[in-house]
Amino acid sequence: MSVKFHHQIELMRKAVLNVKVILIDSGTTNSRLRLYDQTSCKVLDTEKIRIGVRDTAISGSNTNLKAQLKQGLERLLTKNQLIPTDIEYMAASGMITSNLGIYEVPHIPSPAGMADFAKYAKVTKLEEFLQIPCVFIPGMKNTVQSMNNDKDVTSAINQFDVMRGEEVESFGLLKQFDVKGKGVIVLPGSHTKFVAVDENKDLLNCLSTLGGETLQAIQKETILSDSLDSCLIGNIDQKMLEYGYEAAKQYGLTRTFYHIRLLDLFAELDENQRANYFAGSVIYNDLQALSQSMENTDHIDWMIVGGSNPLRKAFTHLLRYMSNKWRIIEAEDKQVELSVVFGAADILTNYYNLGFTE
Repeated sequence: MSVKFHHQIELMRKAVLNVKVILIDSGTTNSRLRLYDQTSCKVLDTEKIRIGVRDTAISGSNTNLKAQLKQGLERLLTKNQLIPTDIEYMAASGMITSNLGIYEVPHIPSPAGMADFAKYAKVTKLEEFLQIPCVFIPGMKNTVQSMNNDKDVTSAINQFDVMRGEEVESFGLLKQFDVKGKGVIVLPGSHTKFVAVDENKDLLNCLSTLGGETLQAIQKETILSDSLDSCLIGNIDQKMLEYGYEAAKQYGLTRTFYHIRLLDLFAELDENQRANYFAGSVIYNDLQALSQSMENTDHIDWMIVGGSNPLRKAFTHLLRYMSNKWRIIEAEDKQVELSVVFGAADILTNYYNLGFTE
């Protein structure tokens, strides 16, 4: 390597230890920019932007995503009286590294440990990120035996899955909990993600559903918008969650959706109760997908539930309702917030320890 490149490496290595950095987590519908002090291990400020790669998918262009992230970055710097050269580097994870994002990094195959994500991370400078060096962390795809034809693919399609961003959250949650043996990280959101973890805390595979987007889409775009508040669940009603769960099990999902309309017409229930019933039905289907896709649920020692509330509490309750065999751990708000920070920071540390290989 050249003397100039060695100098750049040394500057970035120092940056890891004692300067402010910015961590970008950009998903399907939301993005967060966090100003992080590496010395004190504290998040100093956060900028939340209501935009994600769904905007790119709908519009066919990532121009707006780039513009909004750049504006958010500029706001974060201005609020904290900083200029771009005060930030030695940034790290980006989530859908921002997909073909719908800003800078595509290929998925790495499962199973994968933290060092694997570090090995295949990419660093670059972009105009929309004010020329601050940014390390883009890859996502993961399930390793599936090669298929010979379309029939093979359709019969084995449930083995396929991908994730971007949840690998960072998973490592960050594992850092904060003392768990032994095999387990599952449960991450409700726009897409519910179940991440299987082995005894060495490597990520074995993942399973995704459209749970969160289904809740939002049905509420916004169907007759149920008249029966449900736009915010959906205001607070958890455990009994109504269970009723919705059992209804979906007995009658199927689409019939249970129509129950919401009927409950509005014929029952003395408020919007929050109906929303819990609604959420319970969708979560039942998510948990069915988990049960049907796992090779042996008896080998699960623990489950950590992350994501934001109220879905985090809803999943925690229904996982306990579903089975008393598992140790169900509900993360707290602070632990969820720090999971992205700790996960990204640890992957970056591994990246630097590898000598910034590209």
